[in-house]
Amino acid sequence: MARTVELEKESVVVDELISIDREPQRCECDHGDDAAYAPCGRKAKWRVTIDCVCGEGHPRRVEILCSRCMRTARQTYGREAITVRRL
Repeated sequence: MARTVELEKESVVVDELISIDREPQRCECDHGDDAAYAPCGRKAKWRVTIDCVCGEGHPRRVEILCSRCMRTARQTYGREAITVRRL
């Protein structure tokens, strides 16, 4: 039996929402060129927070990455600038 949650004017079947979250997340790393964004598309395993290292005070970026792209990010930005959590 599906659980239903009633919001202000709508009701949502919770089981349908849960099934959406069970889809494997895909790596967001940009493998495209200057003309267009082309995501990596491999199965993502890591939520990576990247701190600005240029000194300009840019905000942190959060990316969903596969293991290969996470390794590349660590080499590019240095281990001190990256926080990694498993999905």
